[in-house]
Amino acid sequence: MTEARPPVRVVVATSTCLTPEEARGLGVTLVPMRVSVEGHDYRDVLDITPADLYRLLRRHVLPTTAAPSIGDYVAAFDAAPGAVLCLTVGSRISAMDEAARLAAEVSSGWPVEVVETGTAAGGMRLVTMAAAELAAAGAGLEELADRVRAICERVEMAGMLETVEYLARSGRVPEVARWGSSVLRVRLVIRFRQGRGSLVTIVRSPLRGVAELQKLAHEVARRQEAGPCGERLVCTVFHGDAASLADELCSRLRRDLPRASLSVSEMTAAMATHVGPGMVGMAAYVE
Repeated sequence: MTEARPPVRVVVATSTCLTPEEARGLGVTLVPMRVSVEGHDYRDVLDITPADLYRLLRRHVLPTTAAPSIGDYVAAFDAAPGAVLCLTVGSRISAMDEAARLAAEVSSGWPVEVVETGTAAGGMRLVTMAAAELAAAGAGLEELADRVRAICERVEMAGMLETVEYLARSGRVPEVARWGSSVLRVRLVIRFRQGRGSLVTIVRSPLRGVAELQKLAHEVARRQEAGPCGERLVCTVFHGDAASLADELCSRLRRDLPRASLSVSEMTAAMATHVGPGMVGMAAYVE
């Protein structure tokens, strides 16, 4: 009798908007990013929380981050039996893709497929959740990787920044440097796609920005042909120290699209370092 094949395991860095509890429930292995504060290194999610990070930022302490090391990925790949699907944000905006691919070459025995998602934060949350559900349903590694790539092509993400200071400093989306300054007392609504940001609009009030994000979610639903009440739309609202704005956006979407699959999440400290406090965003795709 042939022994049952263990399910494909999904591995992802903590730059995704998943809590450790959510990851365990999904069967997802989180690999901690590193956050460095004044010479001290912390493991994202395990040693430093988003609340810790925002207290530092509002005191004008500027942490730095680093992708998981090759050794971190090897340990995650070899932690349990089974093929591995490893999701990364993409080589254009992070070193995690290279580290994951090098780790895949030296990990023991089981095949590893690394997929660049081209998204992060809330977008990575949606891709990871979909991958975990498909893996739990029995999808093999090749099928799973193909279906996840197809989902990545459909995921759209946008956010409203309280300031462009942090994203410009990180250098991960260099285009933001020319878009404005917080001294103008405006907020930028930015669409993110394949590691690139494009300016949607400039707003003078947070609630106006929420309305723009609401409109963008409707555009995704319409363009990808969701049902009239949001059927088959999968959407997450995510934030960084802006829970009230996230709740407002979520309430509006629940009212407008009651049949959509909708969740709210908070960015981890590693991701929040790059966008700063006060950010709220949405990511969505249609199944």
